[in-house]
Amino acid sequence: MKPDIAARLKGLTQPTGTEDLMRVNYPMPRFQISIKHALIVCIVLVVAFVGWFFTREKPVNPPTMAALAETYQTPAPSSQVVVSVVGHVAKPGLVTLAEGSRVADALAIAGALPDADLTALNLAQLLVDGTQIHVLAIGEAQPISVDAAATSASGLISLNTATVADLVTLPGVGEKTAQAIIDFRESNGGFSTVEDLLQVKGIGPSKFEQISGLVSP
Repeated sequence: MKPDIAARLKGLTQPTGTEDLMRVNYPMPRFQISIKHALIVCIVLVVAFVGWFFTREKPVNPPTMAALAETYQTPAPSSQVVVSVVGHVAKPGLVTLAEGSRVADALAIAGALPDADLTALNLAQLLVDGTQIHVLAIGEAQPISVDAAATSASGLISLNTATVADLVTLPGVGEKTAQAIIDFRESNGGFSTVEDLLQVKGIGPSKFEQISGLVSP
């Protein structure tokens, strides 16, 4: 029995000559991607995604009321003074300086000439907006101007004719106090006595004592 079975199996498995007809040739795929190429494609995709993620436009939060208030806050006016420098200077004309500057600062810009008499000026005096600095030559007499009327024959400053520039030369009198004196003068028809200064805003007994001997009605 066993030899017969073996013979039959051998006969069934012998080539018949028709194997080539039964073979199927499958077409090769058009695109073949190797593992190396697949890794490169994956890396490129990852890099592209990371680049997009970090460069995308992020949502902008709407500004808060506090931020808007800060953005549109009214800018503070610049603190500057403009004075006119004339006379013996290299560059006469208007000079713009920061508030708190002094006569020496204005002359440094205008350029005092070698024959300018700087001893006739108070170089440490604070500048007041709108005033004029007249630089004289050595030996030149002080010209008579409208401002000279503010000083009486006794050398006292007249409260009824003085300008802001005249009044700020008084000890303890700044630009605001000087303007308050002029406002009082215009509102009340002038000063009848020096004691009227006590009615001016910003002048108390202590300041009045400092300047009362330097002024006249």
